[in-house]
Amino acid sequence: MTQYDKLLSAHAGEVFIDGEWRQAKSGKAIDVINPSDGECIGEVAASGADDVNDAVEAAAAAMRRASSGGWTPAMRQDALLSLARAIDDNAEELAQLEMIDAGKPIRNVRFLDVPQSAAGLRYFAGWATKLSGETMELSVPGDWHACTVREPVGVVGQIIPWNYPLMGAAMKIGPALAAGCAVILKPAEQTSLSALRLAELIRQCGFPAGMVNILPGYGADAGAALVAHPDVAKIAFTGSTATGRVILRDASAHLKRVTVELGGKSPVIVMPDANIEEAARAIAMGIFFNSGQTCSAGSRLLVHASVVKDVVARVAEIASSMAMGAPSDPATALGPVISQAQQDRIFAYVDRAVAEGARCVVGGQRPSGAGFFVPPTVLTDMHADMEAVREEIFGPVLSVLTFDTTDLDAIADLANDNDYGLAAYVWTNSVSHGLGLVKRLRAGTVRVNTSGGNDFVLPAGGMKQSGNGRENGRAGVEAYTELKAVTIAL
Repeated sequence: MTQYDKLLSAHAGEVFIDGEWRQAKSGKAIDVINPSDGECIGEVAASGADDVNDAVEAAAAAMRRASSGGWTPAMRQDALLSLARAIDDNAEELAQLEMIDAGKPIRNVRFLDVPQSAAGLRYFAGWATKLSGETMELSVPGDWHACTVREPVGVVGQIIPWNYPLMGAAMKIGPALAAGCAVILKPAEQTSLSALRLAELIRQCGFPAGMVNILPGYGADAGAALVAHPDVAKIAFTGSTATGRVILRDASAHLKRVTVELGGKSPVIVMPDANIEEAARAIAMGIFFNSGQTCSAGSRLLVHASVVKDVVARVAEIASSMAMGAPSDPATALGPVISQAQQDRIFAYVDRAVAEGARCVVGGQRPSGAGFFVPPTVLTDMHADMEAVREEIFGPVLSVLTFDTTDLDAIADLANDNDYGLAAYVWTNSVSHGLGLVKRLRAGTVRVNTSGGNDFVLPAGGMKQSGNGRENGRAGVEAYTELKAVTIAL
């Protein structure tokens, strides 16, 4: 029996609430589809409003119990460290679940998703014992003791996407639990398996009942109920900008705290003095890794005209060499995208771009056979008002534009000419050009001469329609707290 067979048979129709497994009151189910062949491999529960209400009640009760000293910072730290160890101990099983459920190449999941999930929990565990307020000296007449204290914001609803299911779950629950909040996590309806396995591990690791509740379900049902519930103090969402707008609108009815990390159309700027080989390898990895299903993927390539042929040729060469196929094959670099709908959506963008005059240097053709595969695709002869340049495709598609100036204001204007502002990348051997563009680019993250550096100590989030608020780092943990001012007359 495979890992997913065991999980699905053990928890058929179940949700994880108050530290126990129970049948979803909705009585509905979601098909689990393997993206690599399009086959249904089972069902998970599709929780509804009644299940959300039960989870909120359990989370609120858990927080009341915790406030009496039963869930100290040291206990939170130890529980998160224990969960990180459990992920390490069950790494191969979790990797197999992610491979089947999300279509991820097994080598990528083993290298990134699973170990980084554990690493993130270890990072956030350290914050549990380090959150603090400060004392102040007041200027108003009198003798005072004045200070601030940080308190958990309350019950938190967390909604994660399908592109990094296990990492998404770990990166959401880690900071919330470190801050002392109770969590209700709704995984994406397409990818719930690793979250359900995580619930089993949470139950083994000494978390108080009700502190973590996991409800698979559809966004329109479970997600909407979570956002609308009056006793949920904060919503943390990662996903599309369209859904983020709906969440911000609906959460405003109760003035909930909201953090949203949304879409991106991140520019990659290649200056004429850049190291072409290093830039090309990073560009290819940035857009084609995870089949382009990464919010911060560098999907708009802005290249100086003097080097555009060399850059595009090298990126296309790398794309052509990337093995696309069964995720279980360790040689596979590119797996399928998540669904038939997403595959159709990506090819529609490519087809419309070609119809508008774009040239497909590599890729762009729908492969035969089963599964939702999209080959790595590079589009040139683009202009700035094409939808493939302006809109998030969320697939392995790179749109190429050129510029013929070294004026940093003009280059930054081209890069900033977009509704999104999640990330930006700069390739140059000039310190002045690099720092000058960092100052001018409107993005939550700017990386120079790298596509990496995704350390948990760095805050992550977007500007413009890429969202608001920050995750990771001190800011990501403090986002789950309220700051209270205290004055005592002596």
